[in-house]
Amino acid sequence: MRRVFGVQQFRPGQEAVVRAVLDGRDTIAIMPTGSGKSLCYQLPGLHLRGTTVVVSPLISLMKDQTDKLSDMGIDAAQVNSALPAREASDAVDSIRNRRSEFVLATPERLSDESFLETLSHNHIDFVVVDEAHCVSQWGHDFRPAFLQIKDALARLGHPPVLALTATATADVVDDIVSALALRDPEIVNTGIYRPNLQLSVRRTASDGEKRLQLVTLLRSLDGSGIVYASSIKEAQAVYDELRVGGLAVGLYHGRLGPRARHDTQESFMSGELRVMVATNAFGMGIDKPDIRFVVHYNVPGSLEAYYQELGRAGRDGQPASGVLFFRLEDRRIHRYFIGGRHRGVRTRLARREMDPADRDAQIRMYAARRAKDEDKLERMMLYGQSAVCRWRTLLEYFGEVLHDEFRCGTCDNCVTPLEAQLEPHRTVWTPRDDVDARRTIEMNPHGEPGRSPRAGDA
Repeated sequence: MRRVFGVQQFRPGQEAVVRAVLDGRDTIAIMPTGSGKSLCYQLPGLHLRGTTVVVSPLISLMKDQTDKLSDMGIDAAQVNSALPAREASDAVDSIRNRRSEFVLATPERLSDESFLETLSHNHIDFVVVDEAHCVSQWGHDFRPAFLQIKDALARLGHPPVLALTATATADVVDDIVSALALRDPEIVNTGIYRPNLQLSVRRTASDGEKRLQLVTLLRSLDGSGIVYASSIKEAQAVYDELRVGGLAVGLYHGRLGPRARHDTQESFMSGELRVMVATNAFGMGIDKPDIRFVVHYNVPGSLEAYYQELGRAGRDGQPASGVLFFRLEDRRIHRYFIGGRHRGVRTRLARREMDPADRDAQIRMYAARRAKDEDKLERMMLYGQSAVCRWRTLLEYFGEVLHDEFRCGTCDNCVTPLEAQLEPHRTVWTPRDDVDARRTIEMNPHGEPGRSPRAGDA
């Protein structure tokens, strides 16, 4: 650990994960961004005989990890669709000749029979599933290709599995265990609390006011940061506004070409660009420890997505800010996204040849998922309106047990009470109904939001 990685001592949770892996246990590690999850597989990977396979959802993250291992003198091969033919051939030869200590691959590659055949001739000491929440259909980053990992594990002889994630509710943990067929896994959960992140919410009455506040805010903040928008159209509008405001800003979203995305990311990483305006296409696997702020220009679709994106700030342990701009109208685009996803599912199922009972079961399953998505959106909206400690709300959502007096002491609600604490009632939107309808949220003496009775309530 000290000689190869230059690490003098374990961070919380790391030693427990490393020892579980060395003991051959299936393990789930839930550790916040910046807590050193990579060491949890790199260190035991060097101790155990054989090849460590790392399944990663992002090619950019895979390249970063491979480069860092190579810089330390550790032989690592990456296999993905972005590699030129010669590099891909060299990587496969390295695996076939058992020269690679670590093999990094996308989940899609693990479904390739020829690649699995090559891997199967190696002794696989264990398999790492990074960003493991992607296997869960209840997670915010679900990727169907992750569901094929279980078959690949069987093909490789059921080696031990280390599943890594920064966020996981109890439902998601259960889904990870089931989707990867984990056997009595050791679960190491160090909690999501990061005291160096100061959280705040800014309410705005209009888009014009929001953009004005954003420019003012960014001019007041030090260092580099990310501004997340909920759509490409919104990201473009914010980018244009900030450029007019004279800020060194870049734009990143999924419709940009590969070269444009690469150049913009490199400019941000090097410090040439101070602010990156982006959709959620940017962020997972971005290893820039000195990001000083993450601003959400729009409300995310869930607290999981919010925390995942927020976690890119302050990975160096120094103070950083997480600012959420809150408008009740932001929920509409997420309702649109939710509706579009589930309408598409019903259409595909209607066209597919299958047993009617199976089709009905699938429809019921996706209806349950839609209800879950809408519930997650409501929890996110309530976070933006809550008068309680921001960190307390997040910690309770992710199932952490807190003492009654817990307050972070740094968020806006802890430092300066919300207007809601001084007003007995506030009018808000609720995402529960198909048609927007107003209702009243009452604040109880402890600042907890609760719905006041409506006509027809029991």
